[in-house]
Amino acid sequence: MKMLALILLWTGLTAFPAGAQEGGAPAPADEPVIKVINFTADWCPNCRIVDPRIDEAIARFPDGQIELVELDMTDTKRAGDEKKLRVFADAIRLADRHQAAYLWDWYGGVTGLSAIISADNGEPISCINRALSVDEIEFRLNEAKILTLKAPAGRRKPRGPDCPPPMKG
Repeated sequence: MKMLALILLWTGLTAFPAGAQEGGAPAPADEPVIKVINFTADWCPNCRIVDPRIDEAIARFPDGQIELVELDMTDTKRAGDEKKLRVFADAIRLADRHQAAYLWDWYGGVTGLSAIISADNGEPISCINRALSVDEIEFRLNEAKILTLKAPAGRRKPRGPDCPPPMKG
């Protein structure tokens, strides 16, 4: 928590009550502020580590302002080409519905990686991988909420580690 206070102080942002938006207007509790786009699969060893941590960290935010979107690649290893193409097409459509189709272009088919994006415009804010503890994931989620609510679009980058460079395209 001390680290969050230091980051807020360093970036010029201030802590605010849960659900408060810029100007003090509360965010509707049923609308997400951020989304976690999770590239996952049953066969992925990194996913078996990070997915429960993501679930636990999101559960610490009962306000409904974080939405988990799972792009499930499970059937891509066990399926024939036709089914694999359907799985990819479904994942691309799902990503597109959440303003995250560009993430498919960057990381599509890669598993064990999640991107935190703003719900208002799909802007990438941070990433999650198996190296992070539940507390570190919670910190990133909270930081992403604060940046989305307080920083202008296009300037929502946290100070420190960011997402890996696009692996495709």
